[in-house]
Amino acid sequence: MGSRAAREACAKPVQPVPAPWRLEGSGLILLLKSAAATPDPRWHAIPETDELARPGIGLLMFVDYWRSEVGPYRELLFIPGRFQWGERRFLSVTRILVSTAESVAGGRANWGIPKELAEFRLSGEPGGLLDLSVSQGGQPVADIAWRGKGPALPVTTALVPAALRTLVQVLDGKQFRLAPSASGRVSAARLDRLETNPALFPALDPRRVLTALSVPRFEMTFPAAHISPCHQ
Repeated sequence: MGSRAAREACAKPVQPVPAPWRLEGSGLILLLKSAAATPDPRWHAIPETDELARPGIGLLMFVDYWRSEVGPYRELLFIPGRFQWGERRFLSVTRILVSTAESVAGGRANWGIPKELAEFRLSGEPGGLLDLSVSQGGQPVADIAWRGKGPALPVTTALVPAALRTLVQVLDGKQFRLAPSASGRVSAARLDRLETNPALFPALDPRRVLTALSVPRFEMTFPAAHISPCHQ
């Protein structure tokens, strides 16, 4: 790891804070055509279950958590689409970087989310141009710039069936299943820049972005997951 914080995190084991987590923050959501990302299996596959991947709309999300059970932190995550589990399909996070070791520990232990530590820099003001830079081990990962446009409308996942917002994660021989819930305000966004380093993150083409959404404020709950042995 390149930063002092990263080196200290590696040196000091962190005890995971148990679920549920209640979080508040802001962010950016990009809906992507399945061809928007490289087919590189590192970023598209759940470990040992890449044959379960199905084509479809993917997601890139940046979240700036102001409040959580482990304090403020930032994250950048990629969901390539849905994965086939029996007769049903569920979303899964296959690449995710966060800014604190506490988030790494909790995400992996509570939900099987494969979080890794990275460095984040966010500049700009809400309502104007926001510029995000993410690096890992001194290497650039992503450079994204956007601004919200138009009114921010209220949204809630309470109107979405749990099955459609369920995540299934596989990590360390265990399967984690959970359905996060959220509410907040969302507006359209204009994407000014989207660059990623394919050595460290999916190679994303801004021409394949279906929709860009700015999230000026939201509240979210990550409940305890149902955890079971993973049988392939």
